[in-house]
Amino acid sequence: MTVQTDLALNNVLIDMARSFLQYVAESWPWVSPDGQSVENQVLVIAERQRQDVADIAALLNEREHFIDFGSFPTEYTDLQFIALEALFEPLHNSQATVLASIANALEQARTSGDTEAETLLTAIEIRQKEAAAALKELQQELDKQSGNAVKS
Repeated sequence: MTVQTDLALNNVLIDMARSFLQYVAESWPWVSPDGQSVENQVLVIAERQRQDVADIAALLNEREHFIDFGSFPTEYTDLQFIALEALFEPLHNSQATVLASIANALEQARTSGDTEAETLLTAIEIRQKEAAAALKELQQELDKQSGNAVKS
């Protein structure tokens, strides 16, 4: 373990804890009755991301590292009372930021020889890539339900 690795872990924690996915989960996006199952699945993905945040927090706490949970970016506050369909592009962008942060922290852990952090980050990276893929599938499902063209 190194201070740089712990800082990189905390950066990942902030990026996930204050991701757009977490904001959407807290902001109650509008969905049609047909889209209710998609909304529920988005909330499940957000809950899984919160568990990854908790896992990082537990490791940092075990290492007695100060934990900064960050805050939501102010630009998110303009995105309330909006249909879930309109939120997928920012969700994908935010998830890409989370994955880049994980990749950076994983490289730091490998460079410093922090196998504990490397193992945790590798597992989190897999889950967050799965989350990104699931969000794309949900967008396609919602697009089909609303009759829109499927976006890639």
